[in-house]
Amino acid sequence: MYADGHPEQIEGNYKSLHDRVRELSDNQNNIVTKFDALTKNVDEFRNILTQFSEKMIALEESATDRRKFRSEINVLRKRIDDLYAIVKEGKEDNSCPSDDVQEIESCHSEFSCSSKVAMTTGLDRDTIRAAYEDVRSDATPTEWAVFKFEGSRIVCSARGSDFTEFRKQFADDERAFGYLRLQMGDEMSKRRKFMFMTWVGPNVSVINRAKMSTDKAIVKDIISNFAVELQLESQAEIDIDQFKDALNRAGGANYGTGVRDL
Repeated sequence: MYADGHPEQIEGNYKSLHDRVRELSDNQNNIVTKFDALTKNVDEFRNILTQFSEKMIALEESATDRRKFRSEINVLRKRIDDLYAIVKEGKEDNSCPSDDVQEIESCHSEFSCSSKVAMTTGLDRDTIRAAYEDVRSDATPTEWAVFKFEGSRIVCSARGSDFTEFRKQFADDERAFGYLRLQMGDEMSKRRKFMFMTWVGPNVSVINRAKMSTDKAIVKDIISNFAVELQLESQAEIDIDQFKDALNRAGGANYGTGVRDL
């Protein structure tokens, strides 16, 4: 009757398996309950954001300010929509290349599942450090460098001296970093100032947005000398006058007009 073992052993194994399946079922129910609660919170957040948007737009007096505010609200709405889709539909983040993830297998009893976990971001330290020193050097014309993601590594993607070219480096679906040198001061006291910029395009996914604080800290391990740090999320913000204004506020007033454009 029991060809493969003693009845007591088989009964014990069956009971252990039964208890494990029940435990897994309870855990699954808990997870579903938590996701339902999170979904309701996201729904409520979206409703609040919509009400906030309508009330604030009603208070705007300038048409220019209204357009800018609408743009900012649309960016926020897209972020919430991304989060909502992840929570409610189990949407995967497909913005990371396949070499950015590793498969981890987890088995429970006779069931298994796999999940993708982002690997730690790496740096091409040699090219990043060389670009950083190039921008800081008075002996070269280089006034900016841009650092982007290639797979799971951050590399120097471009250098230059023309600010128009600098603005072209940042796409709406990209994350990136910029380092700039600007000539500030008056005719009698010109001085160099440096700025560090973090770019998160409006079409970047929620997951990759969340990773930026960690990735930025890695980059700043090399790029450590700057007067101003900005995080930008729209092309309109990549403006040399705004950059200079931020640097002026960080370092005091200018008394002349002798500034060199990029």
